[in-house]
Amino acid sequence: MLLDITPLKISRDYRLLFFGQLVSFFGSMMTFVVVPIQMYQLTESSLMVGLIGVAEFVPMFVLAFVGGALADAVDRRKMLRLTEVGQTIVTAILLGNSLLPSPKIWVLFVCVGIHAGLSGLQRPSFEALIPRIVPLEYMTAVSALNSLRYNFGAILSPVIAGFLVAGFGASVAYAIDLFTFAASLVAVWLIRAVPPAADADRPNLDSIKKGFRYAMSRQELLGTYLIDINAMLFGMPIALFPAIAAMYGGASVGFLFSAIAVGALVASLTSGWAKKVHRHGLA
Repeated sequence: MLLDITPLKISRDYRLLFFGQLVSFFGSMMTFVVVPIQMYQLTESSLMVGLIGVAEFVPMFVLAFVGGALADAVDRRKMLRLTEVGQTIVTAILLGNSLLPSPKIWVLFVCVGIHAGLSGLQRPSFEALIPRIVPLEYMTAVSALNSLRYNFGAILSPVIAGFLVAGFGASVAYAIDLFTFAASLVAVWLIRAVPPAADADRPNLDSIKKGFRYAMSRQELLGTYLIDINAMLFGMPIALFPAIAAMYGGASVGFLFSAIAVGALVASLTSGWAKKVHRHGLA
């Protein structure tokens, strides 16, 4: 059965959001690949490359709860606008840093931390926005389209980034990412306002604490978080990719990053057996 593109046909706002994010995510994946490469080029240390993940995880984890509280209380379109502008500025700083005679390591850490924090703020609003612009009966189709958007960027973009860095340097890849943000900025400026519910509570520290306590009280959520964190921190050899690429050629790092997404795609395409599983934790 072919991909159901009905949400793209019936919802102008989702169509804008989909194609804007499609282009922007393609560029963002380039930066995701280039930052570790540049860090290794500057330090020749896989440990320093690995610390990038720590710099990303902490602000993303903390600000995700803040983003959840804000998503319920403010215009979600406004949240997308603010975070997209913030990420655009961060990418511009990365580009400027890469053009310096001696790029600063601390700038890389600060930028990836801010970028990840903005992603944590943005994601709840993005996910909460979709059911407001697409009828609920098309959520399955939306999920498939979003998966297509992710796989397109995650598989193709790292390969291109690897060749760009090997042939032209990190600055070219950062410049492309900066350019692609134009698509997402135009998209979020054109979609209609999505105000919060009239009875929505104002965001405050108590609502953030409540969200954290709720997540910690749900065994299935906590287990999922811990498994995902464990896999990301200890199961992904991303910190070693730049060192491996230094041995086999700079462009090879793009294929290593792309292989992760290819594996995820294969797992999705062969996941039919999962519907027979009743205790997913045991699986």
